[in-house]
Amino acid sequence: MQAKVLTDTEIENRPGCVAAALAILGNKWTALIVKELSEGCARFSTLEQALKGISPRTLSQRLDDMEHCGLITKKSFAEVPPRVEYTLTTKGRDLLPTLKSMAAWGDKYHK
Repeated sequence: MQAKVLTDTEIENRPGCVAAALAILGNKWTALIVKELSEGCARFSTLEQALKGISPRTLSQRLDDMEHCGLITKKSFAEVPPRVEYTLTTKGRDLLPTLKSMAAWGDKYHK
């Protein structure tokens, strides 16, 4: 008996949707940054401490990319020393069910 093979049309509403999502989530660290920000706004140093192994340069680049894509907002405060907080936008929060599915898959198959 042959198993049914899913076609792209059964997974995607229109071609390219998975590729568009991977263009954002496929970057290393992006999903983990979204996960950290799911708990609320965070400062750069808080994210850096939570994401063990990420370099400050990489974190800065990912945050800039995520802001450019509309996943997060960056709020700067006119204080000394300067304070910046990052928060998920609605578009960013829309990724949370996807991350929960990824976590469930990881839990099922993680050794």
